[in-house]
Amino acid sequence: MKLELFGQKLRELRKRSGLTQAGLAHKLAASTDLISIWERAYQHKGRRWLPDRNSVIRLAEIFADLLTPEESQRWVSLIGYQLGQSELQKLFPTYKAQISSSPPLAPGAPVTPKSLALLPDQRLFGISQKQQQLRLILEQADAPWLIALDGIGGIGKTSLAVALAREIMSTGRFCDTAWVSAKQEEFLPQIGLGPTHYPALDTGSLLDSLLEQLDSSLSLARSPEEKKVRLAGILKKQPYLIVIDNLETVAEYETLLPLLRQLANPTKFLLTSRHSLHACVDVFCFSLRELDQADTFALLRYEAETRGVTTLMDASQDHLARIYEVVGGNPLALKLVVGQLYVLPLSHVLENLKEAQGKTIDDLYTYIYRQAWQTLDEISREVLLVMPLAQGGTFAQITAVSKLCVDQLDQALESLVKLSLVEVGGDIEQHRYRIHRLTEAFLLKEVVRWKLSP
Repeated sequence: MKLELFGQKLRELRKRSGLTQAGLAHKLAASTDLISIWERAYQHKGRRWLPDRNSVIRLAEIFADLLTPEESQRWVSLIGYQLGQSELQKLFPTYKAQISSSPPLAPGAPVTPKSLALLPDQRLFGISQKQQQLRLILEQADAPWLIALDGIGGIGKTSLAVALAREIMSTGRFCDTAWVSAKQEEFLPQIGLGPTHYPALDTGSLLDSLLEQLDSSLSLARSPEEKKVRLAGILKKQPYLIVIDNLETVAEYETLLPLLRQLANPTKFLLTSRHSLHACVDVFCFSLRELDQADTFALLRYEAETRGVTTLMDASQDHLARIYEVVGGNPLALKLVVGQLYVLPLSHVLENLKEAQGKTIDDLYTYIYRQAWQTLDEISREVLLVMPLAQGGTFAQITAVSKLCVDQLDQALESLVKLSLVEVGGDIEQHRYRIHRLTEAFLLKEVVRWKLSP
């Protein structure tokens, strides 16, 4: 019944706004058929066709003038979503968050915390083995206490962290969890690049965020030292799972890691970052790599069916292989391609990616690569630029192509691997280095413009 109510409200809002189904579909970069399916609450063989969370946020944004914050929250809750405080404030600038008066959760009870309920639940591909391995590490009662999940932008770090936290919290292993985001901007395939409006993460904001979630009775007017003592008392008494998402800048993790070490044990911290923390001896590092061809095909088929992109649903294996050759297995980029295929032919979409054409493509490359590119020194940039000529090559092969001395290449590869721009494979005797397919496309066109910009 809730699904039907969501669809009825969607139809009502669309008509009040003067939009046709085709007009709304255009704003969402979705198909008209999909809008019709949502409005009719269409179900087939027990499967419900629901908007993904990004589409729900976009719908709330489109109809914000026709809704109050409370009405928006009630509407999206009909299909199991909840808008976060920052999202509500972005949609309704005059909105002021309400302080919750609900009692604290009973320690030790299996729960699905509110902090996780606000996060998108997505179907993941190609990570079941990784998820099981990380779960075992998080569940064991001893070290490591700090676990870092690293990888290039859009590769699925946050999605995997959400899945792990939800799965583990259902077991009762931890008495509660908290989620803190350091993300300053995000890329939504339907919208492009935009700010998140989260405050910059430092020691003070981290303490405040964790105490708000775990002990709202404490006045945040207390001194930083008092807050740290109170938080340490909570996290040292019983095991909590704390997720810090998008710990991206050197300043952030160099500032925060000493504090996390003081707060850990028996509490565990799961960090996601584009920066590898492999140089930190007490941090367990786990790198996410792009999807292989089979998992890429599975993701494309699923997204096409979920979003009603019939041309992709009917596409041949050869068509999917053409996408994989250009995009590789970056889930975020693949979702962008699926959305664009509703409007544009495949050859045009792939050409845009290869030529870095269009605002959305430019936003994608900016989101994934800009921060890392600005961090690199000139020698590291030159090594990255020659990587397409030595894809999967050894250290000796890259030396020959780059014409750098051993010491220079050592430092450059260290920087590139640390920023998740280059992956290391091979064995202990012979390492091999490669970049993602999407990185090749980026290097061919977009970086040329960036080299010319200040």
